Amino acid sequence: MSDEKEGVAIRLWRDRAQLREEERNEAQARLRIALEKVAILMAENERLEAENKRLRALHAPDTVSARAETELQMEALKGALLPLISQPTGQLNA
Repeated sequence: MSDEKEGVAIRLWRDRAQLREEERNEAQARLRIALEKVAILMAENERLEAENKRLRALHAPDTVSARAETELQMEALKGALLPLISQPTGQLNA
């Protein structure tokens, strides 16, 4: 091979190597950006999950307190109805 042909081959090889290096650097930059976006989305997802959990806790009735409240209401209703039931029929319209 002549010196000129070797020089051209070396330049082509260097150009190709430089092009591959630039492509690699661009791919790495895109990867970094994608990873940052994923991290942002994951953080937002965690925040939304926490907010959903908080809202569900506010909305969902506490079964123990709901049962206690129902029992209190039933006792109050019973207390109000018993005197009406025990009255003679003629005194209901009084």
